Amino acid sequence: MNCCTQLAVGLGALLICGCADQPTELHRQRIYAMGTWVDLSIRAADATDARSVFGEIEVVLSAFEKDYYAWVPGQLAELNDAIHAGEPALVTSPLAALIVEAQRLSALSEGFFEPGLGALVELWGFHSSVQNPQLPPSADEISAHLDAGTKIASLRIDGQRIESSSRGLMLDLGGIAKGAAVDTIISLLLERGIEHALVNAGGDLRVIGRSGGRQDERRWQVGIQHPREIGLLGIVELQSGEAAFTSGDYERFYDRNGTRLHHIIDPQTGYPVTHTQAVTVIATNGVTADAAATALFVAGPGRWRHVARLLGIDYVLRVDASGELELTAPMRDRLRPADGVDSDIISPPDEDGAD
Repeated sequence: MNCCTQLAVGLGALLICGCADQPTELHRQRIYAMGTWVDLSIRAADATDARSVFGEIEVVLSAFEKDYYAWVPGQLAELNDAIHAGEPALVTSPLAALIVEAQRLSALSEGFFEPGLGALVELWGFHSSVQNPQLPPSADEISAHLDAGTKIASLRIDGQRIESSSRGLMLDLGGIAKGAAVDTIISLLLERGIEHALVNAGGDLRVIGRSGGRQDERRWQVGIQHPREIGLLGIVELQSGEAAFTSGDYERFYDRNGTRLHHIIDPQTGYPVTHTQAVTVIATNGVTADAAATALFVAGPGRWRHVARLLGIDYVLRVDASGELELTAPMRDRLRPADGVDSDIISPPDEDGAD
């Protein structure tokens, strides 16, 4: 069963079990955007309202897909071209604000979250959602890219005007743009009077309200899938407004001589991280959760708890290279065994990796 089918089953269970005698109906929509399926579950008064909101969300996602992805013509690509040319560029206020936040989170994480690795991501061949196994880059090529400058800290940002002291910098917002898109959608839903919703972008999600649509109904239940096996690591209950995001080595990868090579690059070495299979975090917004999941994945054993404290993240589940689980105490208190518990959504591994 592929990930799309598993996701549909999880949402179907919600539709069957949670809709009777509710003041609003559950409406669902699936949109392919940003290299993944975005599944929307909202409670609205009627189908007309839901269709209108879904249309607005599709416009939002199209804009993110165009302007926040480094390898298609759009704002971010134009900014990277200007950086390479040693020239300043003007971007929209939302993009400038996200880059400012990315720079802040990178510094706060002591560089374990680094959005300046676009050139290395491209060098390894992970800039496309369709993976084609290839020979890994040589040590000299990797070293040359690191020497050329890969730090978002080199950016100088003045309002909407951005420039860099390093022409070798190539921004890749893949570790934060999905969180920004989810947050933007949640804000739009609240503006439209939607108080109960789940926005799931390929397993990275945020919720508002409760799954049943009333304050006396149960909260959203989110199942966290094992990164290697069919089945859940457990289920967590999300408070309204919370986001649960996962970084894993199964999202974009290929195998080379028995070694899994994937898209999460260590900014210090230029190589894919090998000590972690997956990290799931819960935070109060998608941007923070997205960046934190990547930072803690890269930080690895002995450092991830320190980085979590720096980022203000209390809820963390980490699966190390051997499949062993590590959890913060608050996450351990919230994680429940999956047996016999219905979940509103299952966050499955992406099966698109190439062998």
